[in-house]
Amino acid sequence: MADMVRTNPSGMTDADYSAAVSANFAAIEKHNFSLLHCWQILKDEPKWMELKRKMDNPQNSSASRDNDLTSEQHNNFVDLDPDNASAARKRPMGRDAAKAAKKKAALDSSEYASKMHDLSVQKVELFKETEAEKKARLSEMLALEKVKANETREHRQSMLELEKKRVAMEEKRLQMKAQKEERLEDERIMAINLDTCQPLERLYYQKRQEDVLRKLQSRLQ
Repeated sequence: MADMVRTNPSGMTDADYSAAVSANFAAIEKHNFSLLHCWQILKDEPKWMELKRKMDNPQNSSASRDNDLTSEQHNNFVDLDPDNASAARKRPMGRDAAKAAKKKAALDSSEYASKMHDLSVQKVELFKETEAEKKARLSEMLALEKVKANETREHRQSMLELEKKRVAMEEKRLQMKAQKEERLEDERIMAINLDTCQPLERLYYQKRQEDVLRKLQSRLQ
């Protein structure tokens, strides 16, 4: 409501203010404001006016809380690092101790370098073995693929030969069937008695019988 009053839109009544503020509240809070009757009673009470003043000036209250928190943190500050307190009391390292520490560091460095060298050699050997294994596996795969290709080619060739034989046998069967049907037809034609036929039928079958006789004579020659 304070925001709406500050904008001071012209031509709006108190009812318009309440309706507009309720719509804004519902849009922001995702639910309707159901305590408008309570607000109408409490909005002019001293405690409500004090709360409204604090809400209208949030910077003052925030600064006051920050100052209180800073003072409290300062009073309760404790150094949790004991090394800071004892660092000033530590004696400097002596010459012998410094030499011993330097020698130990050199030995540790040399040992570390030796271990790293050994690891590098092992990695190289492992890499070589791995490459050899890869080559061997690749050669084996190529050999298997070659054998598979040869088997596939031989299988296709055998299937082609079988298909040719099947086609030849089918052609021979059809040819024998046609010859048989032709022979049966020739026998039927030759068995017809021309004396019992009508004149036109006699001429037709007589011609057919002559064709059959010429065909037989050509086979015998």
